[in-house]
Amino acid sequence: MMRTTTLTFAIAATLGLSGVAFAQDASQQSTTPTTQSQLEQQTDAHSKAATQAAEKAKKSAEDAKAAAEAAHKNSGDVNAASAAAGEAQTAAGSAAMGADQAQSANAVANYGSNTKGTAQGAAEGAAAASMGADSAANAAAAAQAAAQPPAPAPAPATPAADMSAAQPTSASVTSTPGNSVVGDYHIDFDSMDKNHDGNISRSEAKGNKELTREFKAVDMNHNGKLSKEELKGWM
Repeated sequence: MMRTTTLTFAIAATLGLSGVAFAQDASQQSTTPTTQSQLEQQTDAHSKAATQAAEKAKKSAEDAKAAAEAAHKNSGDVNAASAAAGEAQTAAGSAAMGADQAQSANAVANYGSNTKGTAQGAAEGAAAASMGADSAANAAAAAQAAAQPPAPAPAPATPAADMSAAQPTSASVTSTPGNSVVGDYHIDFDSMDKNHDGNISRSEAKGNKELTREFKAVDMNHNGKLSKEELKGWM
């Protein structure tokens, strides 16, 4: 209601300014009389301009109404679109009233007996119609903007890839149990048994890397020495 009242006051102000302008023209015409032909031309031009403005305002009101209906489908701002459509319709009505005023003044200028003030009345009607057309166009644009669907929310930022997880590991994989004897090795038991006690100690096995590596697996009785029985697979 407030926006409609504001629009009405704005049109009234325009008409008031237009009246002042044409009052000045009237004072000038006291020295330079306007012929009937000139009067008819002036009112006819104002009437045509007012009619075009009213048609433009009507089209804008229709566009605003369509935008308000589209707001429901697009999940747009329905309230804003509907309010703008209402403003456009009010502005179109004011433009139509201005056009009627201009057309009436033109009819008087062409067919009436008392044509005093008809040029001013036609100009005021044209000004009102033009202002109504502009207001309706602005309201239609606002309705169309409100009818647009809301912008999608920005996608969440993709976290940076953890490159360390993609790096291959350098761990060695073996299917051989830790306490097993691997390979088919051959040793000279008597030469390795330095103290000739019939066993090979860890210190005596140090000369053979493979035996040293698998000493624990070969030492079945875990006495820290390797007997010939335990070394059957190596001899």
